Amino acid sequence: MYSLMINMRSFIAAYAKALNRFNRTLPKCHIRKTDRSVACLQAGRLMSAALALVLCLLSVQCAVAEAFVPVRATATRIDQFGDIVFDVKKTDLDQAGLEYGDSVDFRFSGGYEIKAVPYFPDFYGRKGTAILAFYMDEVVLGSVASNLNLVVGIEPGETAIMTLAQRGRYREEYKAYNINDARYRMEGQTDAAFINAREVTAGGIRPGRLYRGSTPFDPAFGRIEMMGSYIEAHSIGGILNLANGQAEMKAGEGLPDYTSDMIEQGRVLTCHLGVDYTEPAAMRSIGEGLDRLMELEGPWLIHCSLGRDRTGVICAVVEALCGATYDEIVQDYMISYDLLHNIDMNPESLQYRLFKMRIDDILAAIFGTEIEALPGIDLRLAARDYLMRCGMTGDKIDKLERLLISD
Repeated sequence: MYSLMINMRSFIAAYAKALNRFNRTLPKCHIRKTDRSVACLQAGRLMSAALALVLCLLSVQCAVAEAFVPVRATATRIDQFGDIVFDVKKTDLDQAGLEYGDSVDFRFSGGYEIKAVPYFPDFYGRKGTAILAFYMDEVVLGSVASNLNLVVGIEPGETAIMTLAQRGRYREEYKAYNINDARYRMEGQTDAAFINAREVTAGGIRPGRLYRGSTPFDPAFGRIEMMGSYIEAHSIGGILNLANGQAEMKAGEGLPDYTSDMIEQGRVLTCHLGVDYTEPAAMRSIGEGLDRLMELEGPWLIHCSLGRDRTGVICAVVEALCGATYDEIVQDYMISYDLLHNIDMNPESLQYRLFKMRIDDILAAIFGTEIEALPGIDLRLAARDYLMRCGMTGDKIDKLERLLISD
């Protein structure tokens, strides 16, 4: 409201100055007083009409801003990714006047503030960006590919006040990010696209060695039967599960016999991977997971919930280790978005560039370089260095590469 008043004052001052300038610049020697008065009157009417229009628009802007009612929310828990889950519902945000693409300011009861947070239907945006999302039927404040709560340190029970920062600030990004919820099948989507399962063959990886896909263990994603059939059809011998712990897998109901037997036989490994691939605990888990996977007879399957982001990052590292180019790695990552969401795959489109930014941000972070440098660096060397920082020895990394590319 204060900034609106300042804008109104500025406009009125500019209006007065312009009218005075117009009056001074009229050619006095050729216009009679009465004509001059008429001209000034007409000019004044035009500028008054313009002033009225601007004031009307500003009042509409004010009404829209005032339509938002601040929301008070309580943090109920911090999830495995460091996201803050609130007790409010999406209907509460709707009733408050919040719309996707708006930006929100947060002020926590402990005094911590976060400004201009985008409101999206999922965690979309640049790595490290705070996002207010309605995700998995919960209102969540989190971050893209990083653990937000390691920074803000919010405890369950702490309250936050959400206020509107700017209406529609991220509207264009929201339009590009407004893709279907991949938990649900799109009309006409094939089985293969829905489960997002395929071979990984970028670089020197030989066919039939490595596969990727969505979860075969969590019934909430509606894919366990189809993924079970896919695993059996491809004689998968070992699975690296990036999404669930052992207890969660065993609690899953309705598992096909083949995947259920794999759990009982110890052929399913779990990797406690969040969304920050540079966090020490996550890196240790990645190294240990790949170490143990090599002890299982292949072929292997790597999966998370949708086989999209976490799976995409681990596959990107393995692909880089096996000689894949930057373009091959990006293409394999983007295929998942196309299969699951049918996005615009034109590299020049805003939608493609925004989703591609996710893998670029993450690769730059884990390989310790700038995004612009990614196409030109030695990706194999960068992948080896990352895996060594994950705790793998040089011999184990050599073995992983050899098992994937050798006859």
